[in-house]
Amino acid sequence: MERTWKRRNYFIKKELQGKYIFSFFLFVITGSIVFTLIFSLLSSDTLTVVYENNKLQIGKTPLILLKEILSAHWIFIIAGGLLVVILAMFLTHRFAGPIYRFERSVEELIKGNFAFQIHLRTKDEGKELAEKINELITVIASDVREMRHITLEMDRKLSEAYSAVKQSEKDKETAVDIEIVSDLNRRMHDILQKFLIKDDK
Repeated sequence: MERTWKRRNYFIKKELQGKYIFSFFLFVITGSIVFTLIFSLLSSDTLTVVYENNKLQIGKTPLILLKEILSAHWIFIIAGGLLVVILAMFLTHRFAGPIYRFERSVEELIKGNFAFQIHLRTKDEGKELAEKINELITVIASDVREMRHITLEMDRKLSEAYSAVKQSEKDKETAVDIEIVSDLNRRMHDILQKFLIKDDK
C-alpha cells in the first residue's frame, strides 16, 4: 500500500504534544524556582555587594540575586523558555509521529487492508511495536491467502461432487446439501475477498 499520510510538520498530535511541551516548560520553571529557593536559603545569612551604574549597593544575597535576575536577565528567561518549548516539540515529535502512524495503520486494518507494512524513521520511538504489528499483518495476510486458496479448492471439489451426484436420481438430498455447502463456501470466499493483501496488487 502506498502511504497516504506524510508527516509534514513537527506538531502532529497537537493535544498530546501540547500537554508534554507544557509539562516540560513547567518542569524547567519549577526546577529554576526550586534552585533559586535552595540557593536563597543557603545564602540567606550573607551579604552581596553590587556595583552598577556608578552606584554601590549592599544587600542580602537572595534579594539582590532575585532583583538582578528579574531586571537584567529577563530576556534570558524568555529565551530559555522558548528553547525549552522548541526542544520539547522536537522530542515529542519522535513519539507523536509514530503514534499518529499507528492510528492510521489501525484504520487501514479495520478497512481490511493488510497490504502494507509500518515503516518508522531511524530516530522514532516505537520500533518494537511497529515490528510486532508488521508481524501480525504478515500472519493475517498469510492466513487470508491460505483460506482463499482453500475456499477455491473446496468450490472445485464441491462442483465435481455436485455434478457426480446430480446424474444419479437417488441422491437428490445429497445434491441439495452440496448446493448449501457451496453457497456457504462462496459466502466465505466473498468475505475473504474484502481483505486486501500484497498478492492482490
